[in-house]
Amino acid sequence: MNAYKNVMKQIHASDEFKRKMQKEMMEYEKKEKRAFMKKVKISVGSLVACAVIAVLAMVNINHDTPIDLTERIVADHSAPAASALVNIEGIITDVGEDGLSFTLDNGMEVVVTDKTKIGIDGPTAPPKEEQFFEPTFRVGNLIGGYTEDTSAHPVQAAAIYTNWNFENPIR
Repeated sequence: MNAYKNVMKQIHASDEFKRKMQKEMMEYEKKEKRAFMKKVKISVGSLVACAVIAVLAMVNINHDTPIDLTERIVADHSAPAASALVNIEGIITDVGEDGLSFTLDNGMEVVVTDKTKIGIDGPTAPPKEEQFFEPTFRVGNLIGGYTEDTSAHPVQAAAIYTNWNFENPIR
């Protein structure tokens, strides 16, 4: 600001011009100070956040013993249990004229027969109307199922658990 005052003394200009220029210079300095303070606040905030993360990381690193969850496991051997093996999975890219054979995006050709179990069954299965199963096989549907022979060409589906198009479902 002192350099500005010295220069302004040497310039022969009206007092009004000098006042306006001085006012503009003051406003410019205020803006610069605000911008500088904003940068300082951001820098200090970032430094504090890094320090907090470092402290939390150090606290978590010092746990030498692994967490043992086996004490929390409760096994009820009388409860029904089942797991479904899925080895037919993908999105239908082509459906045969019969409507019961299709090709998946991974190249697997699948044939659905009268012996194929449709949907999910068992004591813990959701009701049929809540399952992800459409009445027909169509291009774009996601398929999940099981076959006993994955090397056959085409494979015969032992079970089809899912037949659903998430983008355009039919119910």
